[in-house]
Amino acid sequence: MELNRLLGLIANITKPEADGGAGVENLASAIDTLCDIDGGDNQIRANIKRALKSRGAKIVGKILEEVPDAIPPVMKDLFAKEGKAIQELFTRQKGTTVQELLETFSLSEMTTKIHERAPNIWEALTQIIVTISHNSFKIFVTVCAMMAILRSQKANNFQAVISMFLIGSGAAKREMEVFAHAGLCLSYTSAMDHLRKLSKEAQKTYRATIKASMCSIVWDNLNIAFRVASQRLDSLSHFDNGCTASLIQMWDPYTKSTRVPHGTLPLSMKPPRTSANPRFEYTDDQVLPTPKGIAELTECCIWQLKRIALEVIDGLTHLKAAFEPCPEVDQIEVHITEQWPLPAMHEEESSIEGTIRIYRIILRNLGITDEDLEKHGLHFSDGDLLTDSLVDKVEAARRNSEDPIEGMKASIRRFGLFHAKMAGSRLVLNEHWGKPNSKHPGAGLWWENNYLNRKNIVAGWQSSKAAPWKQTHELLQISSAAHVKDGFRIFCGQDNLAKWAKAATKEEFNRVAEEVYRNLFSSKAYETLKKKPYRDTTLENTVLYNRDALFYIELVHAIKAGDIGRVVNVLKVWMVMMRTPKTMPKYANVIFETLGRIATFPEKLRKFYLHNWLVNLTGRANSFKEIDLLQEHQNLWAKTIYNAKGSNRSWDWLAMITVCIYELRNAMRTVQKHFEIPGFGTKHTVPDMSKEIDHLSKALEDNEIQSYVLNRDTNQYIDGRRDLLGEGSKYADTRTAFQAFRKDSRIAENLGQVEPTIGDSGSTMNGDRETNVETYEITQEDLEADEEEPYEYLNNIMSIVDDFDED
Repeated sequence: MELNRLLGLIANITKPEADGGAGVENLASAIDTLCDIDGGDNQIRANIKRALKSRGAKIVGKILEEVPDAIPPVMKDLFAKEGKAIQELFTRQKGTTVQELLETFSLSEMTTKIHERAPNIWEALTQIIVTISHNSFKIFVTVCAMMAILRSQKANNFQAVISMFLIGSGAAKREMEVFAHAGLCLSYTSAMDHLRKLSKEAQKTYRATIKASMCSIVWDNLNIAFRVASQRLDSLSHFDNGCTASLIQMWDPYTKSTRVPHGTLPLSMKPPRTSANPRFEYTDDQVLPTPKGIAELTECCIWQLKRIALEVIDGLTHLKAAFEPCPEVDQIEVHITEQWPLPAMHEEESSIEGTIRIYRIILRNLGITDEDLEKHGLHFSDGDLLTDSLVDKVEAARRNSEDPIEGMKASIRRFGLFHAKMAGSRLVLNEHWGKPNSKHPGAGLWWENNYLNRKNIVAGWQSSKAAPWKQTHELLQISSAAHVKDGFRIFCGQDNLAKWAKAATKEEFNRVAEEVYRNLFSSKAYETLKKKPYRDTTLENTVLYNRDALFYIELVHAIKAGDIGRVVNVLKVWMVMMRTPKTMPKYANVIFETLGRIATFPEKLRKFYLHNWLVNLTGRANSFKEIDLLQEHQNLWAKTIYNAKGSNRSWDWLAMITVCIYELRNAMRTVQKHFEIPGFGTKHTVPDMSKEIDHLSKALEDNEIQSYVLNRDTNQYIDGRRDLLGEGSKYADTRTAFQAFRKDSRIAENLGQVEPTIGDSGSTMNGDRETNVETYEITQEDLEADEEEPYEYLNNIMSIVDDFDED
């Protein structure tokens, strides 16, 4: 009955009004009118909307059942509208850079926007699959990105980012073409265009940076072995020599900003060069260890000793919470240092002319002229000992030049602390290496290295090859920790160290630590032992080693903490130690000369110099590092790229790729993060050293190495070590001490013509004013000790380069 009544009402719709109907032409017209419900009675309109909302699915389902052809046109228009919205989402706005595209890539944001702008397409995708998994939304976004690029080749944001990821991941050209045809990435040609754009964007960025604020420059020589299997006259094995450089934004220690206005350090602040040798006025407290500096260094060394003890002695965990930070001397505030790699240069740095050419090219790449340099003001030039020596020679040779660039008037040179740290480690290793193949405990670091079954090292002052730094660094860390642990065992006052540690109070721990330092890690302990009737050579050597190794440990941690005052305190002591004959007079000279030059600077320049000697790329505490270490990282990346490129290798190519290699690396990180993909590489981690420390500590205990033993049998086989601090301090009393850095007070007297005589053959610089060339080539293993550098990507990022074309 109800159905009949409803059908009757529908029939009345098409009846003429005269017959009591609605007078509508036909039922279709009535439906069209009802669908247009913007006008009419509000109540009726509301009822119709509610009905459509509650019964819409049933109505559409009935239409699909009875007239299936009626739905596709509607869905086509709906999907076309939402498809356009997706296209716009994946199309970047005019002026968007590739760098911005990489930085803003976010799968979660894409998911949200697609769901908002294309809800029906999104719902359709979710209904197609049976079960929605954790990765479903990532696939949905990828499908939408593939649909967007089908609508327009400009809707390629997703594909552009994936292309940069594939380049960084080592995908070959043919693989990229397959993915491009599948809609997952750009074509190979388009990907290369984006890479070139990225390089040009980097150029604009670093040029804009130096035009807006003050910056420093670091560069380093790059030597690449080019080996040819089938040699010909025009294709021989050789070394390609070039140079890499970076721009680093300065930090203002006064305003606490990395945006330092031009002219903050005008060229007039730099003391004029008036002689071939870098002569300057100085006082002893400016360049030599002072009582205040020694007190600060002692306090920091005791802190290091406590830190090591808390890390390696079981049972001291309860004291860690109350352990205070290391005393500060001159702390650099935590900030984020920005760096920009500059184009690699096919120029060799081995001469004065080569150095000035490199300097010109760097400034030309930066778009800097003489006028710009005068406006900018002083900048720091960082590098290894070779770079420092060559810049010194350029400044000496062109000291009368008035041109800021040709005379390097704006450059304030600075030697690299990473190379100094490596030199310090070898200073300790070489002096305390002992006799190779010695079977006597306490004979030196050779015996400890062999006892721990570690890889053999060639060391000692007679060695023609420098010892590898990472192995040296780890050996000193393990050995020092073992010596500290054994020292606490000796002076804790109990037979069981672990039992004492569990019950130790903070006051008792501090008392024992100071006693360990006073008796086993200080110069005073060595002097006391020398006065004993019987000279226990083994113990004397151990005390000297403990002291010297602790200086190195302090420098390593001071650099990481960013306390440049603590770094300078160690450098002053090393400068004296390196004056010991047949050790490291070159570094002694460069440290002395650097500290002497700093003393002549105005206070503002001196503080800028010191507080920009270390950088922090993360903005986290205890994440400072050396500037020359940054450049060594870039050298390794550049060298690997060059070697990977095969027969088509080119310095033009290298110049283009080096400025954006970090952006490619960041693209890999970004994509892997959002797709939750592991790196599938070997990430550097520091292996646990506790077993080695315990093993060596037990050997020290069993052989009483750190105890005074009357008539020790093995002393007859062990030579005494030199007290580097005592021997080095004698240099200051010699007639020619620091003569090259002092003004010549002699007055010339005209003696007329005289017979030639043989002059004093003694060098004015302790026998080493020759070229300061580093004899050790830094390896990837050394650089992997920097935990922040993602070398797990290194092999992947280079394998694609073989397929790259020059165009």
